[in-house]
Amino acid sequence: MDIALGNNNQGALILDPPLDRNSLEPGTTTYAYSGRSTTSSNVLWDCLEAWTYWSETVVPTVAQALYSAGLTYNNIMKMFDEEYAEAWSESMYNESGFFKYVQSGGADWLAWLQGSRTSHRHWWVSTSMNYYDAKWSCGSFNEHRIRIFADKAINPVGTDIVTIKPTSDTFFKIA
Repeated sequence: MDIALGNNNQGALILDPPLDRNSLEPGTTTYAYSGRSTTSSNVLWDCLEAWTYWSETVVPTVAQALYSAGLTYNNIMKMFDEEYAEAWSESMYNESGFFKYVQSGGADWLAWLQGSRTSHRHWWVSTSMNYYDAKWSCGSFNEHRIRIFADKAINPVGTDIVTIKPTSDTFFKIA
């Protein structure tokens, strides 16, 4: 996972979740996803993103179906941690890093020596899933609902009935 989960091709963590195909590298006009440029685009994805039914009906329905079928944070982390990361011992991470970065690139590539990155992977996947679950009202987002009913008729137009102020970075949806 050298070039994944927010890392650019130079190994630096420059991107925070969530990312989508329109995300730019900070301070540039370069798209974060490889294969996308400012001079070309993908007609299929452009049309799907412009189609309201796709984003408001198809995507949330498919996302919920995947969640119901077992694509959950816990299952994803189990796969990454137990079936991928734990298959490699720390000595293998160290040997791989030494061969790829120290022997090949010397001091210029030392920042790439990042070990298994377990904590980063957990944070990245959790934050990304929380964002998209909130965006499409699916997954575990639907298990944490708060319903507030208020009579708008007794409040003057333009006044707040309820003010929501999160105590930390969080994603919520007001419907």
